Amino acid sequence: MSRHVQSADASVLERRLRPIYEWLDCNNNKKALQECEKVLKKTPTFQCVRALKALILFRMGRENDCKAILESLNSEQPTDDSTLQAMTMCYRELQDLQKVCKMYEIAVKKEPTNEELHTQLFMSYVKVHDFKAQQQCAMALYKQKPKNPYYCWVVMSIVLQATRGEGSKDQGKKTLLLNLAERMMKKMVDDKKIDAEQEIQLYIMVLGLLGRNEEVIALVESPLGEKMHFPNSQMVTLNACAKLERWQQVNIICKNILSESFDRWEVWKTYVQSVFELAETNINGLGENGSTVETADNTAEKCHEFICTILEGVADNSFSLRGPYLARFELGAKLQEKQLDTNEILGDISQLFVEYFRKFGHKPCCVVDLKIYLKLLDSDQKSELAGKLVKEVGIGPTSVPQSADQMQRHIGALQLSRLCGAHRNLSVEHLRALVTALFLHYQHGYQAYGKDLPATELGPSDNYAILAAHILFDLSIIENEMEYVVVAIALLGGLLKNSPSNFHAKLLVVKFYHILGVALSANFVYYTLDIKHLQLDSLGYIHCAQLATTGLFELCSIHFDSTARFFATNYKESIDHLTFSYKFGSFIKLDEFMDFREKMNNSTHYAIVVVDRIVLNLINCHDYDRLCNLDIPSKDSEIEWDKLSDNRDLDVYLTWDPEFASESVSKSKAIQRLYTQNLNFLKLRTRLLQTVSAALKVVQARDGERQKRMEHLKQTLKDWRKLEDEVKKTDLDPIPENLIPYPPASRLHGYLDTPYRPVIAAVLDFQLSLAIDDLPQAEISCKSAQQQIEVLAQQLESVLTDSVDYRKRRKGLEMFVNNLELICISCVLCILCTALVKPPHSKRAKKKQPVASRSKDLLLSLVVNSVKKEIDKVGKLLQEWSEKVTEKDLAGLLGLLNLNTGNTETSEQHQIIMESYEISYKHIKNVFAAKLKLLDDL
Repeated sequence: MSRHVQSADASVLERRLRPIYEWLDCNNNKKALQECEKVLKKTPTFQCVRALKALILFRMGRENDCKAILESLNSEQPTDDSTLQAMTMCYRELQDLQKVCKMYEIAVKKEPTNEELHTQLFMSYVKVHDFKAQQQCAMALYKQKPKNPYYCWVVMSIVLQATRGEGSKDQGKKTLLLNLAERMMKKMVDDKKIDAEQEIQLYIMVLGLLGRNEEVIALVESPLGEKMHFPNSQMVTLNACAKLERWQQVNIICKNILSESFDRWEVWKTYVQSVFELAETNINGLGENGSTVETADNTAEKCHEFICTILEGVADNSFSLRGPYLARFELGAKLQEKQLDTNEILGDISQLFVEYFRKFGHKPCCVVDLKIYLKLLDSDQKSELAGKLVKEVGIGPTSVPQSADQMQRHIGALQLSRLCGAHRNLSVEHLRALVTALFLHYQHGYQAYGKDLPATELGPSDNYAILAAHILFDLSIIENEMEYVVVAIALLGGLLKNSPSNFHAKLLVVKFYHILGVALSANFVYYTLDIKHLQLDSLGYIHCAQLATTGLFELCSIHFDSTARFFATNYKESIDHLTFSYKFGSFIKLDEFMDFREKMNNSTHYAIVVVDRIVLNLINCHDYDRLCNLDIPSKDSEIEWDKLSDNRDLDVYLTWDPEFASESVSKSKAIQRLYTQNLNFLKLRTRLLQTVSAALKVVQARDGERQKRMEHLKQTLKDWRKLEDEVKKTDLDPIPENLIPYPPASRLHGYLDTPYRPVIAAVLDFQLSLAIDDLPQAEISCKSAQQQIEVLAQQLESVLTDSVDYRKRRKGLEMFVNNLELICISCVLCILCTALVKPPHSKRAKKKQPVASRSKDLLLSLVVNSVKKEIDKVGKLLQEWSEKVTEKDLAGLLGLLNLNTGNTETSEQHQIIMESYEISYKHIKNVFAAKLKLLDDL
């Protein structure tokens, strides 16, 4: 910094910088740049302002200017904190954090005694996961300023080298590093320097990684253990004893905890497990003294006795705790797992369900608690339990609940009845009658108990309507009539008018709309869910993943961009969690944050969205220059397939289907098969893009490199074919569509039904023959390309039928979109062929073309005309198909359900659905029209 700036008063500097920061905070880059220029006129060498100017220029899209300023600043080797922080922000947005490390390394060399610079250098290493450099920097910092946190930074850096760095794949090196970390922590203990719980936790972490659980127990029981919060120390001891399989101690610790905290569910589960472990080893359960608490329970009878003792204590409380009551079910589950008689110890299991329902049936959690233990009952017992619970509520066919609690009990009884499989045995007439009854109960519940509630609360009777929607979906499957789904949408639409915050209903409506292929209406409801941040990853599959098959390309672009932006922002900003963990000593959270960051960065949904976004760019590409500017992945940028993570929240839908009573949706075999299919679809889709990228490089290559690029393209095509053959040998059975929690079927099926590879490979063979000026081969490949392209409309016509109901419209729409994608990519390849025949930006004077060039022009025009003819044919097919409207007798269906009050709403829904179809068709036709214009220009 210049002498003028160095001698300036700090308050003057702050006053000059404040307006710049204020405009930056407001995202007004233009004003911020103006303020920078004002200051730089007076002090041209003001480093902090120049760094802020670089940041502003980057945000304005002037990346090269930004980098020029940063290079200039680096040559001056600044050391003041404000300048370095501003430069750090620049490099962070440039995603070049390695240069932040170099920048602080230079600053530390210039001011080796500056503690703040050392700290920032350490944090810069944290951001790039350079664990070895972290260790060295932290040790230098500790030698300069011997503080406990810096010493712990050294130890944690060594631990990370062992678990995530160079020692993670070498067991010998890993053990060596962990032993070093343990000795360092032991020295800290011997020197009596430990004075905070975080430091003890770090020592426990190191001992745990070494498997020294006995030393963990000794540490907690030593005077140092008193520095830990008591509940934390208890749980550390409990976990260490469980790892050592000291089940007697585990049992006694659990009993101690549960005698004071009755509702610790994780402790209840560990306690029950320890009982059966002791029973298997025949260990005597006597403790050191004769008290009940100090005696370990080694039989199921003693376990049940202890639970009953706790229940007697709970009964005296004015409030009810669910833990002890659920512990009986957990005991029953363990007995069943060991193939022991449950009735001998617990009595009639179904009676336990009734007792629990009597005590907690008025709470929404009751059904969730009980459903995982329904596996304790056989089919006859389940049917009996369903009848008992409905009778227990005391509401008959002609009566209504007399209180909000009784209504909640009735809802719970109906949900448990469905979980027991009661609805599976009902006839269509019974199911219709049940829908009518549930709709009437919903209306009564809303009128009696839900009218005066705030709009942000869920209505107390909403689950009646949601359950009715589930039954309507069942009817649509049984009778193969999607009109029931339209009625369900209308019913849920009425619910959302009364209870606009009910996200369960919104999720169902979005799903139902997508079942019908009505993406526009689904998008409207999806926006009301206000899904953001992590939910874009966990819940994106309910809408974003299905938009690509609907033809609404503008909506696709919006959702793809917002999702990709979230992941990019999250990857940049989540690094702060790591630095904060070091600053506050939360070492036990570091692994969790790093795992989370990797999980998000390797999200399968993110990968699919990025690939779909590139395909969408190809659809919208209309000239060679724009094509060259697209970021199309090459074979060198292969996705790390083994690291991809399925982050979908598949349990988000309320479900009372018996199939998911004992296991979650995400663990079902159908979901595992679906994920494999989605992964294969992503691989094929990526290979398609890599092929287009290789074809583009052939055109861009200089004469000396062209042959090498052509060989690369041929190899990419071979890899694509090999992959496709392998995928076709896998399990291609689509996921069942008869259960609401299941996601939609994989797009792999639609991909394989569309001749992506044969058509693209044929056009690329033609491109390769043009590239080497092989006219005989060009004529052969031209005919082959024409034949492959002309198959598209024929395949579509053979699949599309005269009868067009709601379900067939959705599937037909996906077929049209897939064919549109293929035609658009064919147009892109035609652009590349044109670039070979007529190089873009050629400055040669116009003169008579040679014969060979005219022949290539002629062959190219034949391929282009084939694509144009196919666009015309597919466009006509779309027009004819869109005009096939089947009149739906929705009024008659409502009459059967006695839901005449919803007639108007249902008719409106039908009109909304048809309008959404029309908009999708219009978007597809617009793309076809744009492609025809493009081909005319070629």
